[in-house]
Amino acid sequence: MTGGEGIVVDFIARGETPDEWRMVLVEEGPWSNPEEQLRRVQDRLFGCIDAAIDGQLVEKFPESMGKDIIIELDCYNIPQSDVRDFFESFSAGALEIPDYKRAFMRSPFVGKIGFRLNFPA
Repeated sequence: MTGGEGIVVDFIARGETPDEWRMVLVEEGPWSNPEEQLRRVQDRLFGCIDAAIDGQLVEKFPESMGKDIIIELDCYNIPQSDVRDFFESFSAGALEIPDYKRAFMRSPFVGKIGFRLNFPA
């Protein structure tokens, strides 16, 4: 699925409960320039938020209407501490940005938006 501004979501899946949907981004390393790569990941995460809030997810998956969305970042062979610090900061602040906060509050397409970071073995 392509999110806001052409951001690619690797896959969409039903969540652990019937009221939850997952938008999964997969990142694989190694990374030669972590700072540049984290900016790209940030763009991908904002693209997921945009796709959920603006209804692009519902267009492709009508059953997701009004459900809770988990934006999940699965990381393979990339710097865990850098990514973990970035992700904690992003997930704590993204929906506090005034424009995103307003858009989220007004959106009929999503219930809640949560974030999950995974470093699968």
